[in-house]
Amino acid sequence: VHNHVSRLSNQRSIFHYARAAGLTTAAAAYHWVSELYNRSPFIAARDRHTDDQALAIQHGHFYWSDHYPDAHLFADAESLRLKHAPNFLLVHPMNIDDAGHKHGLDTAQYRNSARTADIILADYLQGWLDAGYQVLVTADHGMNNDRSHNGLLPEEREVPLFVFGDAFSLDPKAQPKQTDICGTVCALLGVAHEKSVCQELLK
Repeated sequence: VHNHVSRLSNQRSIFHYARAAGLTTAAAAYHWVSELYNRSPFIAARDRHTDDQALAIQHGHFYWSDHYPDAHLFADAESLRLKHAPNFLLVHPMNIDDAGHKHGLDTAQYRNSARTADIILADYLQGWLDAGYQVLVTADHGMNNDRSHNGLLPEEREVPLFVFGDAFSLDPKAQPKQTDICGTVCALLGVAHEKSVCQELLK
């Protein structure tokens, strides 16, 4: 399996669990997310803007260019939030990854791309918290100095997890795994699931 394989995932996602519980789902994300959980292959004219109650991701704005501006992506996400009030909203920007592949880990471009995303997120975060959302900020992988992330180096595999909201314990001893994210979010949503949960993250 690699990035050029187009197929639906054979695993149930947060979107599936949330929709099965009657909740509303949305995503502003790279088109792979649509291919994994909605329809494959991604057809831009059909899938770029999605509104379909029958799909796992019921409402979506999906893009396919790695340099699609993060500022636009966050605005896409906020538009979905304001229009549909989703119980679960995925926001998936790509500019940090794009900078890493072009310039590598230990570069001003990579660091500044992360700083830019941080500034953009700051414009929305308080509003999301005020609306009652619990917010998790993380990544699916890191980057190395060779401009890739296909190996076993710590800088490729270890990623931060920031949590915001009144449902979190803020326990500094918590040691969440990436494989705990799905179950932990489902626990926050109050939906049935069969995934592992990092209980230490939650109150």
